[in-house]
Amino acid sequence: MYELDHIVHFVDKPEQTMKEMQAHGLHVVQGGQHEMWGTYNTLSYFDLTYVEWIGINDEAQFEIAAGQPYTLHETYAKKDRKNGFTRMAIRTTTIEQDAEMFRQAGLEVHGPERFSRTRPDGTVVSWQLLYIGHPEQHFDFPFFIEWDMSNEERRAQYNALNIIAAHPQGDIKLTEVIYLVNRLDYIKALQQLGNLQAEEHFDEHLNAMKYTLYLPNAKIVCYSAQGEGEIWDAILADGLGIHSVVFEGAVQQQTIICENATYVMK
Repeated sequence: MYELDHIVHFVDKPEQTMKEMQAHGLHVVQGGQHEMWGTYNTLSYFDLTYVEWIGINDEAQFEIAAGQPYTLHETYAKKDRKNGFTRMAIRTTTIEQDAEMFRQAGLEVHGPERFSRTRPDGTVVSWQLLYIGHPEQHFDFPFFIEWDMSNEERRAQYNALNIIAAHPQGDIKLTEVIYLVNRLDYIKALQQLGNLQAEEHFDEHLNAMKYTLYLPNAKIVCYSAQGEGEIWDAILADGLGIHSVVFEGAVQQQTIICENATYVMK
């Protein structure tokens, strides 16, 4: 079963972004170091789904990581390191089988590969990553992650460590990720391979096809970037990929613009 795991947002200084998002009423914690990638992070959890703010602290190591195809580091480098939403991770418990399934479907597959990071308290968290792609797509697929602990184990540990905690803004859930894509057929292929529920219709306001994938804990809304007019000129200013992230349950409804990323609190 696939679930939304996390959203990656590259920023200049994750510790500064942590303070900014805390001022908006979110519970945000220090993450840790990714020595193998030259990055570090801060995190905000909504149950087990979270937003990850990543910054670079080792240029040489990051350049090595960005040379690996279809990785989130390559995506950031391809965007000339423009801060903002970079990629989305989907949680799975069958990552080896997923890799073979995508390979059989004709996609380019990298991984799964095992990684880990050390938290500020010295504890180690570990996982496997799988990246997929196709040379003809102009946006980057979500990538896949399998944690070395079950959801129940992680939830219990994160609650004990105060990683998952109440947000001052209320009982907020990350419910929707809005994507702009050049071709819906790649998203439809992902839907078919993952056996996900989906629906498609024409959005008259945006003058574009809208395709929604339903995961158990969130929905991914994809718009085909074929619309015209002032609305689309503004929407496409930041390019293809994740356009915005929507949350529900906030005490105060607001739209937060943070380093080229849009967070909608409902």
